[in-house]
Amino acid sequence: MIRVLIVDDEIQLAQAFKKQLSKENMDITIATSGEEALKRVEENDFDVAVLDIKLPDIDGIELFSKIKQYEPTIEIVMLTGYASVDTAIKSMKLGAYDYLTKPCKTSELSTIILKAYEKKSLKDKNILLKEHIQRLSIQDQFVGNSKQMQRVKDLISLVAPSDTPVLIQGETGTGKELAARAIHSLSPRASNPFVAINSSALQESMLESELFGYKKGAFTGAHTNKPGLLEIANEGTFFVDEIGDMSPAIQAKLLRVLENGTFLKLGDTKETKVNIRFIFATNKDLTYEIKEGKFRKDLFFRMNAFVIHLPPLREKKEDIPPLAEYFLAKFARPGKKKILSERVMELLKAYHWPGNVRELANVIERACLISTDRMEILPEDLPDAIFYSNYGQTVVMDITNKKMDSTLARLETEHIRSVLDSVGGNKSKAARILGISRKKLYSRLEQIEKEYNKT
Repeated sequence: MIRVLIVDDEIQLAQAFKKQLSKENMDITIATSGEEALKRVEENDFDVAVLDIKLPDIDGIELFSKIKQYEPTIEIVMLTGYASVDTAIKSMKLGAYDYLTKPCKTSELSTIILKAYEKKSLKDKNILLKEHIQRLSIQDQFVGNSKQMQRVKDLISLVAPSDTPVLIQGETGTGKELAARAIHSLSPRASNPFVAINSSALQESMLESELFGYKKGAFTGAHTNKPGLLEIANEGTFFVDEIGDMSPAIQAKLLRVLENGTFLKLGDTKETKVNIRFIFATNKDLTYEIKEGKFRKDLFFRMNAFVIHLPPLREKKEDIPPLAEYFLAKFARPGKKKILSERVMELLKAYHWPGNVRELANVIERACLISTDRMEILPEDLPDAIFYSNYGQTVVMDITNKKMDSTLARLETEHIRSVLDSVGGNKSKAARILGISRKKLYSRLEQIEKEYNKT
């Protein structure tokens, strides 16, 4: 049934239109003023609006613009007297479907409404198609056909339609946020916000205010009210990355949101209620964190309803060639096709990839830049870290293409830089990947800096 809003202060004419159009599978609502029309648009969804240009309280063009703000896809037909034809034409330039001059026959109006509805239906289908393509494209970013990745895709498709909390586990750089976005894009909440926060990137007080927001005067410097990310994510999906790094105090507050959908802003006495789908991610063993008293057992069981494990790149090496080709096409200059030499592909498959897919992307992007206009990517375009195997235990050298004067110290430096790049400069994560303490990493970075300043 076509939902039609007729806005005309000539009530008898509007009633006559309603009586006849209702016989033609149309659901007719009447408004006799601009104010009433806006109220109806706020309360209901309409396919077509028929607006009289001359209304007692508002200009027809102004009403047209306001209705479009509320309902951008609605089609609008203008009704006008002969003296206002220029105004009707102006409204068409602004996006109105068509106009009719009064007096007009109901059959004429019916024909235009049907054509306007066809146009709106086509636009709606195009919007749905674009959303569908966007959802598919997000999931297609999981490049690779390994059994592990196919399993991940299957799990995402399975859990996406529900509101079940999801825990995504995996090493740094395996694509945890990408998986969360894929779940959101395939869910009924896809048209609503996707909000993400990294628990390890903020201090506890800052994280709390970002999550929950605050009221004016809640603390020194709180000069205005600030909505939290949880409030912004209402009706959508909230992704909490590195949940294992969140303090127990904030864990307790987040658990309350999970259980009953309410929380208190800082400095507020009234609870804020939200409807959110939660997705969590971590590279930590949360069962170990629970034993150490660093993570709440009740929160773990609440968020552990559905687990997706993202395998490290070293466990699905058959995906390295298609991933490398994907990033090669992504980072090559427009119109500049590039290929990977056989030796480069051998080296990529032999490397252990401590930074996983993110590190591979960084390596390919760097190679595209270093190779400049040369079509073929060669071993000398790769960072020295790629010539390591098994976390630096063995050095793999390409005698024909790699410079022979590379020292272990230089290789170590390049390896550290590569790992740091793969984790976005996060030294704590880099130290874990390298298998050394943070103190030792800082010491080595200071040494690298001194050596660099000498050159």
